[in-house]
Amino acid sequence: MQVRFTFSIMLLCAWTLIASPFSVSAQSTGPTHAGYDPNATMGGHYHEGELGEKLLILESALKCNCGCGLDVHSCQFQMQCGTSPVWSERIREALEAGQEVEVIQASFVADYGTEVLMLPPAEGFNLLGYFLPAAAILSAGMLVGLVARGRATQESLAPVSDISPEQQARLRSAMQSLEESESPDW
Repeated sequence: MQVRFTFSIMLLCAWTLIASPFSVSAQSTGPTHAGYDPNATMGGHYHEGELGEKLLILESALKCNCGCGLDVHSCQFQMQCGTSPVWSERIREALEAGQEVEVIQASFVADYGTEVLMLPPAEGFNLLGYFLPAAAILSAGMLVGLVARGRATQESLAPVSDISPEQQARLRSAMQSLEESESPDW
């Protein structure tokens, strides 16, 4: 019984390690990351009005390629890299020229590939990223349920046999005295 429980826990831990992604390369290490530019201009904040809303939508939808893993808007104002201000300026100029949001986003995808999108398209191998977390959670829940269910087996319960009338009377009196001692005082 104990061996089966230990094996189940080890299996759950192994599944968790296999199912969880180890994306260390996407982690920012602060000012020492590859795209850091201490001389990068911070520029103005152009997120007001209809043009500003579209700019913010696009900056939030595109991932900066400096290595920080943040969207363009966050990278520009938190990491001070040299890439995000240039991209933000490109987006702003395209919006001021009258281009649609979808066209601008498509131009970035054409230049840098789908890796530039914060939310990859739900097609091909990317579907694994959409369905794997749900499958892992369901599998872990089923495993926990099976482990919990397996621990309470019929073998661990004491067998019940017929009791004599004398034992039955003793049991009734014991239950009655227990009920009287536990009854509320109201």
